[in-house]
Amino acid sequence: MTPYFDTVPEDTDLYSVPQIFRKTVSVAPLRPGAKAPLINLPRRLAVWQYITWQTDSAGTIHLHDLLVNGPLVVAFYSSGWNGYAEPYLQKLTRLYTRLRQAGTNLLVLSPDSVDHLQSLVEQQDLPFTIAQDADNFIADQFGVHSASDLVWNRIAGITEDVPFPGLFVVGQNREVLFSYVDKDFTEDFPRREVLERLEQPSATEVLAYYDRSAA
Repeated sequence: MTPYFDTVPEDTDLYSVPQIFRKTVSVAPLRPGAKAPLINLPRRLAVWQYITWQTDSAGTIHLHDLLVNGPLVVAFYSSGWNGYAEPYLQKLTRLYTRLRQAGTNLLVLSPDSVDHLQSLVEQQDLPFTIAQDADNFIADQFGVHSASDLVWNRIAGITEDVPFPGLFVVGQNREVLFSYVDKDFTEDFPRREVLERLEQPSATEVLAYYDRSAA
């Protein structure tokens, strides 16, 4: 059998040829039962709206710090979603009101610049913490971004390297209790499901020991 690439004319752009040898890794969000990655956020790369007194002078905020007083909801956002972006922020704002009543915090992660995020908080009076996730590093770990399954290949009009909209409920023991990714940008928002998971006893089970050196 003749090797595939021997049949390709020398001046052919390989990207115009069916990429049967290119491996694609689809986004695969963390599932309930998995452990959330050990997030480390430089304080200067976020607009902090609510943190515990233990972290007031910390240069880096760790996932453990955000779980001290209760569970955490982690959401992914980008202004590069165009018309999907603003309604999504409004839904997060409404959800945040209920989360605070339940003793839960919200962390929103975005590849947008810190300056843009600061302006966004001021313009829309956002009440929750929003932090820069440079190069979608944390989004990769949560499974809402993959370099070989980019949003712009699925959704028309998006031209930036952005994460998929995702929501995760993380219990105090770092266990993922709920995960949701809107791969098709349908604008579904699992508000009820998030609040229901936070009522589970496992949401407030804490780790018996925490090694900060591993964070």
